[in-house]
Amino acid sequence: MSQLDSGTFQQVKDLVLSGYHLNDIQGLACPTALLPAGTGVESLERFALERFRFRGAMTTTSIEDFVRYSKGYASTTEKARCFIDADHMTARSVFNIGTLDNPGHADNVASVTLKQTAPFRALLQINGERLKQKQIAEWLEDWSDYLLAFDSDGKTMQISQAA
Repeated sequence: MSQLDSGTFQQVKDLVLSGYHLNDIQGLACPTALLPAGTGVESLERFALERFRFRGAMTTTSIEDFVRYSKGYASTTEKARCFIDADHMTARSVFNIGTLDNPGHADNVASVTLKQTAPFRALLQINGERLKQKQIAEWLEDWSDYLLAFDSDGKTMQISQAA
């Protein structure tokens, strides 16, 4: 009779553990295999001609491209979520986020980061500054093409009237 060593016991243990999960992986939607070394579960997707499911990450500075991508991947059955960060001028849509009861993978996303325009940077530059009347009048005149002023009734008025 041959002697049994720790390596033999390890092999028996690996075989038993790898067989333990066979029923579990047969029910998975994505083809999967159990690997005896460490008894890990490994996806076989990388060996297939196509992906098992779509996932992607689109980033842009264009609102139009962001909207077009979002409309293209939005689904009526699986609602997308859009997270907006106004301080950083960014938005991130997650198309397969799922629900609390049925969570998704959340790995099909689109992000938009807006660039600050010159008028917006000029506005940020004077925000909170104490300006003299002449300085604010000059600033309003310089940027009047990009500004709208409203009266107490909510009607638009000329910037020269607002100043």
